Amino acid sequence: MKDVGLETRMDHFPNQLSGGEQQRVTIARSIANKPKILLLDEPTGDLDTRATDVVMKILIDLNQREKITMIMVTHDVALKNFATRVVRMADGKVSKIQIIPDDTRSQTIKELNQRVAAI
Repeated sequence: MKDVGLETRMDHFPNQLSGGEQQRVTIARSIANKPKILLLDEPTGDLDTRATDVVMKILIDLNQREKITMIMVTHDVALKNFATRVVRMADGKVSKIQIIPDDTRSQTIKELNQRVAAI
């Protein structure tokens, strides 16, 4: 729970947590067994901008610190610059593969860190 910033909320029931906190609990459960790959289906889909930033920071930190490979499905194109590779699907088929330049990804992560630090 510490990895997702919820060490002080461990005694709370799900209905006492915000949507963002509930999503962070889901991430905590998924990393408990130290996976090498994490599959994420719309991890920020129901979250506001602030909660999305917090969740993305947690995921990026886990990716960088624990070297967890993450495969994320999302309709939020604003998240694409956090990736190293974006695979677009149309009608169940790969329509485009885009490699995100390292400097673009680094800048996006830097801006995320600044936004989360300001919260």
